[in-house]
Amino acid sequence: MKKLLIHLLLLIITFSSVNVTMASCKDKRTPFTKVKYIGTKPYAYIDNTFVELISIGGIDVNIFIRKAIDENPSNWKLEFHRYLHYMMDDMKIKRGKTINVTYRKNGIILSKEMELKKKNRNLATKYHDSIIGKNRIKSPIPEFISKEYTYLTKRLDGYELKKDFLSRDKVIADLEYLEWEIKNHYSYAKLRGFNYHDALSAIKADVKKGISRRDLALQLKMFMANFGDGHSRVSLRYVFKEENEFLRFPFIIVKHENKYYAINSNTKTNYLNKYPYISKINNVDIKDLYKTAKSFIPKTTSKFVDRNTVDYMNIHALMLKIMNFDINKDFKITFSNSNNSITKDIKLGKYRHKYLIDRPNYESKTLDGNIGYITFNHMFSRKKYIDKLHQSMQDFKNTKGIIIDIRENGGGSRAPLRALLPYFLNKPVVTNIARYRINENEEVKPINGYLLARFAYPSKSKLFTRKERRIIKRFKRHFSPKYTINDNLFTQYHYMVVSPKRKGNFYHYKNKVVVLTDSGCFSASDIFAAGMKTAPNVTLLGETTGGGSGYSKGVRLPNSRIKVKLSRIVSYQPDGNLYDGHGVIPDIKAEYTLKDKLGLTDTQLDKAKDIILK
Repeated sequence: MKKLLIHLLLLIITFSSVNVTMASCKDKRTPFTKVKYIGTKPYAYIDNTFVELISIGGIDVNIFIRKAIDENPSNWKLEFHRYLHYMMDDMKIKRGKTINVTYRKNGIILSKEMELKKKNRNLATKYHDSIIGKNRIKSPIPEFISKEYTYLTKRLDGYELKKDFLSRDKVIADLEYLEWEIKNHYSYAKLRGFNYHDALSAIKADVKKGISRRDLALQLKMFMANFGDGHSRVSLRYVFKEENEFLRFPFIIVKHENKYYAINSNTKTNYLNKYPYISKINNVDIKDLYKTAKSFIPKTTSKFVDRNTVDYMNIHALMLKIMNFDINKDFKITFSNSNNSITKDIKLGKYRHKYLIDRPNYESKTLDGNIGYITFNHMFSRKKYIDKLHQSMQDFKNTKGIIIDIRENGGGSRAPLRALLPYFLNKPVVTNIARYRINENEEVKPINGYLLARFAYPSKSKLFTRKERRIIKRFKRHFSPKYTINDNLFTQYHYMVVSPKRKGNFYHYKNKVVVLTDSGCFSASDIFAAGMKTAPNVTLLGETTGGGSGYSKGVRLPNSRIKVKLSRIVSYQPDGNLYDGHGVIPDIKAEYTLKDKLGLTDTQLDKAKDIILK
């Protein structure tokens, strides 16, 4: 995570009213309250009966279906009725209070002006979920909970039934549906050999008469962390309930070489000068807090796990509450140095902490020694940011070298890679290889493959040039995937290829390029790092990236309405290694020093400059 997670979570409360206002500005109105499907034909509920749809707003319904399939092949039905408004936007369909719908009823073609309502999309979604939620894997519930999975039965609201509790039957149905989804659609179900059936059985065994929605979300978040896939998860936002769960200590925790430093973020100094690190909280070893926080983090690369665990440790009140501490009382915190310790009473409060390293949203400049420098903290897709990248490359045309800093970049779009990499290539390169998890009896197949949104297509796709297809053909001879999967459950390989460009302002930059990476690089940043690594004049320097490229899609549990994200692809680097659980290994490893972590020095950037100036 590129910022302390606590700041992001505080925004949930602070700006919730703003988010509602902003969302209301978007036209999310749709015409149908219920939609069911026979094969690929949608039937909408009109005048108390289901009728076959023919057109919407004068456009053939099959065009909408095709767009839905391209966007979300695994769940195009949900895409069609829930996000119909986005498709109408794409097609520039003007909407008033109603929209004309043509349909077939009893063999007769009719049309009607259907009222557009925002609530319709939720009604249609609930109807869809009620149908698909009937898919369940039923099994006997054990009487005893395996010790290995006892931690998954943690609760904040306890066992005493309250008004907002979900009944036992509803929870069991949700868990059985989730198991069905994992078995039938999840691409990384077997990535780490996690026995998800037994883990879900432990959660079921502890449901008793019922459970609160947030406690179920808490348990499922820890459950999903075991698969080792950073994109598959449950949001922590479901867990926060009371305002005091956002409170913090007057310092932040920074882990370095197995010590947990208490840092004043305003001064970037030790909270207690003579006793720099924490050893205990209420006489409990600080490592127990680390262990609690770690249970929420997907078990991908070790640095990613460590980094995000420390971020979660800094959600002080919630993590301590999960450890059964009374967060309304003072805490006795033991601070230590190499020889001695001191214990102080510390109270949680509404402290505001500054970022130790506050990386700019986007920055481009020329450093001393005529070195171009670009840094951005998100993989943007908006044209204005891509235009900035191209402008930077024009500005850096005569530089001695370029440093591209993507540290703490949590991902986003693949557009920056497609914009920058062509400047450093003299021939097309394969940057990503992936296979999509399919149903054994797929109803439809997208024309251009399953990963159109990821710029990855089957090898014979017409979207590739002849030269790109030849490159793929050569690449396939040597490509050896390090993770094997069942061919019957996945599509053929899809390839992302980036080619050099010489038209317009594109040119071939031949001088040294250094890309700075760390464990905060994730998702599209992983793809960026591996893609840049294919260029002959590019060197990666820093830490191994976070490791994630799952292409997750949300699954809404029918009764609790908790959204669980599950990845749908198995994604490989050009060297055959997975992104998930492996990450992109830099050419030159350079770990953060403690001063680097405090934002006082930047030894990685210094090393990058030295490489270019040699």
